[in-house]
Amino acid sequence: MEAQYPGPVGGDEHMLAELMLPDQTHLRAQDWTIFFLHKDGAEEEENQEEGEEGAGAVGKEKKKKKKRRRNEVVDEGEGEEGEEAEAGAEADREDVDEEDEDDDSSDDESSDSDSTSSSDPPLVYVLNLVNTKTDPSHKRGAVVKAMAICTRHSFLHIYKPLLLLALEKYFENPSMGVLEELYEAVNAMDLSLIPRLNTWERRVLQSSDAKDLFLEKFEGLVAQRMAEDGTELQQLQRPNYGLPRDTHEATTHVSYSGTSIPMPIPTSPLPETVGDFSLLKLLTTFSVPHATSPVPFSNPHPHLTTSGPLTHPIIVLLNALLTQKRIIFLGHNLPSSLVGESVLAACSLASGGLLRGFTRHSFPYTDLSKIEELLRVPGFVAGVTNPVVGMKEGWWDLLCDLSTGRMRISAQIEPLSPIPEGVRFFQNPAHHPTPGPALGGGAGGISAIAAAGASLSAGLGGSGSLGIMGGGDATGDQAFMAGVLKAVEERQGEGAVRRKFRRWVLRFTRLAAGFEEVVYGASLLVVAPTGGVGEGGAGHGYVWASAQGKVNELAANAARIEGWRLTRSYYNFVRDMAASYPRRRVKSVDLQFCCDRLAKLRLGGVESGGTYLALCGAVNTEDEIGELLAVIGNGVWGDDFGGGVGLGKGSGGGGGGGSGSGGGMMGQGRMDGLFYLGLGLFHPSLEVREGVAGLLGRVREHEAGRHFWGGVGRFVEGAWERVVRGRDMRVAQQQGDEGAAGG
Repeated sequence: MEAQYPGPVGGDEHMLAELMLPDQTHLRAQDWTIFFLHKDGAEEEENQEEGEEGAGAVGKEKKKKKKRRRNEVVDEGEGEEGEEAEAGAEADREDVDEEDEDDDSSDDESSDSDSTSSSDPPLVYVLNLVNTKTDPSHKRGAVVKAMAICTRHSFLHIYKPLLLLALEKYFENPSMGVLEELYEAVNAMDLSLIPRLNTWERRVLQSSDAKDLFLEKFEGLVAQRMAEDGTELQQLQRPNYGLPRDTHEATTHVSYSGTSIPMPIPTSPLPETVGDFSLLKLLTTFSVPHATSPVPFSNPHPHLTTSGPLTHPIIVLLNALLTQKRIIFLGHNLPSSLVGESVLAACSLASGGLLRGFTRHSFPYTDLSKIEELLRVPGFVAGVTNPVVGMKEGWWDLLCDLSTGRMRISAQIEPLSPIPEGVRFFQNPAHHPTPGPALGGGAGGISAIAAAGASLSAGLGGSGSLGIMGGGDATGDQAFMAGVLKAVEERQGEGAVRRKFRRWVLRFTRLAAGFEEVVYGASLLVVAPTGGVGEGGAGHGYVWASAQGKVNELAANAARIEGWRLTRSYYNFVRDMAASYPRRRVKSVDLQFCCDRLAKLRLGGVESGGTYLALCGAVNTEDEIGELLAVIGNGVWGDDFGGGVGLGKGSGGGGGGGSGSGGGMMGQGRMDGLFYLGLGLFHPSLEVREGVAGLLGRVREHEAGRHFWGGVGRFVEGAWERVVRGRDMRVAQQQGDEGAAGG
């Protein structure tokens, strides 16, 4: 380790240098790696005091929260002493500590989820660049140098252009001045023109592709800055005051070595999302071989192969992450950056912005020299390039081979014994799932339940015939993956794929809550609504079309839900739910429950009317509307989960319909929830019609709601206009009659 600025990073410097100079570096001219530093509270305070002077520039710019992470590259550096020429520049470390404290006290649930665990201080993210330059004068023929930036920003991939320039300068002039200049540049980054979104606004933004969503917030900050600086209105188009073309990402600029470098900052970062990975790449890697030549898993496990031995590899990976298995990504002869990117993508895949604990126990790259430390970590996710690891089945539970696009379940994986109570519950004849169209075609969980007594591991893995006889998809995973792959084929983009997996995780947590209430009588995953809005708002949790469908789906998911209930992500989620409840704007009803009823069930006039009135009574203020839009934008209904039912008539003409029609996505994510609210405009009750019209009117005036309103179509718009016009005429007539009577 040659130099560190503004002070020592701390920890084992030899280990840090090894991480910065990974194996096989000499094979490539340039490599990127990402790794994480875990710091305890005492060390944090000490570092904060030491760095206060050099870090004062960032204070409020740290309004940004955490973001995503990026691929790491690891290769063996065989240069000269030059390969030890490691320069570590710390960026924003102390300031981001301040940012995290602000986040914790704000109403931002995402930030809390990422950093409020009392026992886990925030991670330090490290972006590392390794360059190899050939030099015949050196005995190994090359000089290898690495430079890293340490930051609390999970969107650390934005620093890549700066590292490229800085490391090139360091090759030319290896001095502390290069590090100091880089440090000052990154800490001078101005984030004050990026709005600070609350939990619901972030979720709304993540659920939509609209490029001008919440543009008003940017305009307000720009106007405020112009007023403070006395800037003329005409200068609005100048780069430092320009509005973003896409509000999902704001651009600021950093001046380094006389060059202004644009820095794209994600506006609505999610927990467990670090760097600039690609879920599309991860999907393609493992889906194409499975689609062209399916190979059944030779060691099925109840937690993993929930749809039988031919469970889709991505679902197996999701299950492994949720049930805290030891996962290895092997990339033999592949750049270590690809391996690290896969690890980071997997963490985001299982988190969905809701669950946490994956990133903290991930290792985007490691090698054999650190395997002992790795094996001491429960439920890790690690990337390696050495094929020896693939031969050691005792080291991992699931091996994801990036070279072949195949996954392997270890023969030495810990068996499921004894049978969990939730699985035994559905073995009871009174709660036994029924074969039929609603049963998963490969519903390993159900077939396992039927045969669990004889051979638990094989039976629960899905080798039974009950699920095959059903010919359906009890877990909904097959329909879900079909929808995901269709989105990939249609090139809907990275955002659309991430939204689908986010809804999958949300649905899974709600299924788990329903499972606990059925099996154990109560759930820590649910805070029941307070009520007070009429019978229509009574109820909470996931909505099933029938009681038998509920039994079938819970039985199919029993094994993996029981597996998840023993993991750190489960306990983190329980804590996060409890911590977020005080910040919830609507507590009288379960908004998701009400929206699900309207979207998934065929309700009669009385039932649907009660649900509509409950929503209208609970959602009035701007914040309450924002919470409703967040729920609608992340709705868990539709064909993604095999739950689509045709739009049928409710017996009262105003009942909820099924999913799959009307409302259109409009290329803006899931916005069809307003369509189901709009059906209330045709309800036989005048009170319901006018109540729904008032609610939709409030949504229409909301800064984000107007984008949802634009997706409802003329069918709902026309009905809304008729109801509002009729209401205004009726009110005017009543006022006229009262005036005449008074006269």
